[in-house]
Amino acid sequence: MMTIEVFTSDDSLTEERGRELARRVRDCLTADHTAPASVVARAQELTHVTVHRPLAWATGGPDPARVPRYLLRVTVPGTWIGNEFGEHAIPALTRAVGEFDGDPQRLQQHPHCVVQVIGLREGTFGTRGVVTSSSDVTRMMTEDYRESADIAGGTVDPVCGMTVDPATARHTLTVNGIDYAFCASVCRKVFAEDHGITV
Repeated sequence: MMTIEVFTSDDSLTEERGRELARRVRDCLTADHTAPASVVARAQELTHVTVHRPLAWATGGPDPARVPRYLLRVTVPGTWIGNEFGEHAIPALTRAVGEFDGDPQRLQQHPHCVVQVIGLREGTFGTRGVVTSSSDVTRMMTEDYRESADIAGGTVDPVCGMTVDPATARHTLTVNGIDYAFCASVCRKVFAEDHGITV
């Protein structure tokens, strides 16, 4: 469950180009080539991207109407936030917007694309009419994969199916003598909860 608001000062942005920008932004964070297709599809279903053109935009430097500026506000469950999420999301989003903009170097050299990552406390977001925890969101995204997977440790995250190097994995857990590696702390948490382990 992720929402991304993209604000741009580009007055020439059409509805069609806005949809393209929204798709690129969504895909850069959800279309991971190492994740199973079912997980990617669910992640995209739970990700919402909106593109806005504010009535006015004031900032320093070159005129933002002439040199488009971007502000991306990414809202996710707070437990997803940490060095891993920001280290991945901020450069990926900046690249995606830069490719869309047509001048990726500008966004790498000048502060014309600002990305803010905002974490929501547990109990402050929901879907299906109920409060939803970060573990619930992960379960929704990975439900199809977890029902079909037969994982016995190794190089695949047993919750989301992403490839993980056990030697460098930041999140691991041993259950019944089998070592598991996870791509993120929330996957480790879901796996532990599903096995009645408190972490």
